[in-house]
Amino acid sequence: MNLANLDFLRLDPRYFKAFVAACEYENFSLAANHAAMTQSGISQHISKLEEQLGVSLFMRSSKATVPTDEGKTLLNYIRTYNDAIAKLMDTMHKERNVVEGLVSYAMPPSCLLSPHFPMLLERRREHPALELKVDLLPNEQILPLVIDGKIDFGFVTEKVEHPLLNYVSFCDEEYILVGANQNEVATLDADNLLQRQYIDYPGMGVYFNYWMHHFLSECTNISDRSLHHAGAMNSIEGAIHMVVGALGISVFPRHCVQKNIDDGNLFVYEKEGKNELLNTIYIVSRKHPVLPTRVNTVIQWFLDMQCNH
Repeated sequence: MNLANLDFLRLDPRYFKAFVAACEYENFSLAANHAAMTQSGISQHISKLEEQLGVSLFMRSSKATVPTDEGKTLLNYIRTYNDAIAKLMDTMHKERNVVEGLVSYAMPPSCLLSPHFPMLLERRREHPALELKVDLLPNEQILPLVIDGKIDFGFVTEKVEHPLLNYVSFCDEEYILVGANQNEVATLDADNLLQRQYIDYPGMGVYFNYWMHHFLSECTNISDRSLHHAGAMNSIEGAIHMVVGALGISVFPRHCVQKNIDDGNLFVYEKEGKNELLNTIYIVSRKHPVLPTRVNTVIQWFLDMQCNH
């Protein structure tokens, strides 16, 4: 389908939301949940677009609903259209100093326990027309969402080079291994590393591998997949409770467990001659197109918080 050969002025932008959601999730039911619509509403809006264009926009099967080549072309057009509308709104709002619209980003769950997220919510109160959509996800899920333009930016614990990605250093995060039994933590070494019981949670594997390569670099054939887990939680808060309860040991960002350390409920592994383990957290976004003002504003809020923190 050639954009130049079609009269896109015939298209009703009210149907774009349903179409984009269906492309992203490749399932009308999931698209309906994401777009806050009914499944029949999704189908009707897409049918209207297909009627206006005279082409099929999806290949439907029992497993997935995949965009046709024509559907992919329309998706690119809609993204260009939405970018143009966003730039127009930015231009009109600059003189009034208005920040409004949706800003979507993703971050590891540990970020919720940092001071930056409450500070962001405080800043957002100054701009009631600004809508924030936040997903708690690990690195490997955040980067594809940024690349595909499904979120505006994300926080990641590692820098993966890609021609479409731009990284800005946000802060350094310290990773520590902790446990409720001081002797168990203090006597940990390369020989008994795999004899200990660990508490798993989303993202723990990344933190553990950083920690092990820093403190026990001689363990070349060991990774987080080598560990015996005495328990697992789907939240970092729950995992901390399990470690405090002496069910196992685990690796966390220090800011998540510092209060438990100060209260004497957790003990930190330390190794003579080894400095603290610091890892850079990055804000990652797409290089192109240029980010809307509302997105740049929120990113700058985070950077300002870090400078003042």
